[in-house]
Amino acid sequence: MYQLISSSVVNTPPPSYMMKLLNNNKPLYIPANGQRSTPSVPTDTKEDMMEIFPHDVTGLPNNNRKLMARRNYVAVVAYDPEVVNGTFGRTDMNQGSGKLSLAADFLVQGEGAYGNVVKYGPVVIPSLEYGR
Repeated sequence: MYQLISSSVVNTPPPSYMMKLLNNNKPLYIPANGQRSTPSVPTDTKEDMMEIFPHDVTGLPNNNRKLMARRNYVAVVAYDPEVVNGTFGRTDMNQGSGKLSLAADFLVQGEGAYGNVVKYGPVVIPSLEYGR
C-alpha cells in the first residue's frame, strides 16, 4: 500500500535534526495485532520510505533522500499505462485496458520566499488486480 505524504504549503519545514531522525535507513516491520514489536524480525507488513529526493532544489546532492524539509505539494494523475505506452498495437488511443494507475509528482518550493517550484517524480503506483 502506498501512502503519499505532503506537508501543508503554509507549514514551516521542521528543523534539520528532526529530518535526520526521520530519514532512517532501516525498514520498520509491523507485527500482527496483539503481538510484541521486534524491529529486526520480518513480518508480513514492512514500512519503508522511497528515496525520491537525490538532490536538493539547488542541485546539490541531498544526504536525506527520503524526506525534504521544504514547502511542497503533491499532484496526482490517474492514467492507463497501456494507452500512455502505446502497447498491444493499439491505434485508437481512446480505448485503454481500464486498469488505471496513479502517477504522483512532488512539487517542492525552491530557494527564497518566491523560489521556482522543482518537480520530483513521477512515483508510479500500479493498479490493483482483484484477488491479489
